[in-house]
Amino acid sequence: MDDLDLPNRRITITGHAQRLGELPHQTLLAWLAQRRITWPKTPNRHVLINAKTALGTGPVSAEYLKRHLLHQGAYLERIRGDRVLHEALTVGADPLHLALVFNLSHTAASRYAAIAQNLLDDQTGVHRDAAGRESGRS
Repeated sequence: MDDLDLPNRRITITGHAQRLGELPHQTLLAWLAQRRITWPKTPNRHVLINAKTALGTGPVSAEYLKRHLLHQGAYLERIRGDRVLHEALTVGADPLHLALVFNLSHTAASRYAAIAQNLLDDQTGVHRDAAGRESGRS
């Protein structure tokens, strides 16, 4: 809970503050309201809790989280990948930024940055070759 700044729509993940989009912001607000109703006196400061962890201070297990996300058709790897790509689109496809914020290897960060740059170029009608030079096609 200490890593949330809901009025400013920010969350800190592994020491890096990140913006919250409208959907994650609204989802967090709804969950926190439900959490307050379900476990009003919990000492647990984690955002995600369940009936077992609400009695203590520990996080839900990775297995619990994975099981409940899979039940909804969501995969942790896809969620993380979507978040990295969103950040790349937001900051202008900067691989160094992605590597630092998400603790990615330079190779992975460069791949996300290249994908984001291609998407940004498609929106503006600019096309680049593999070296990043603008090409003549349109």
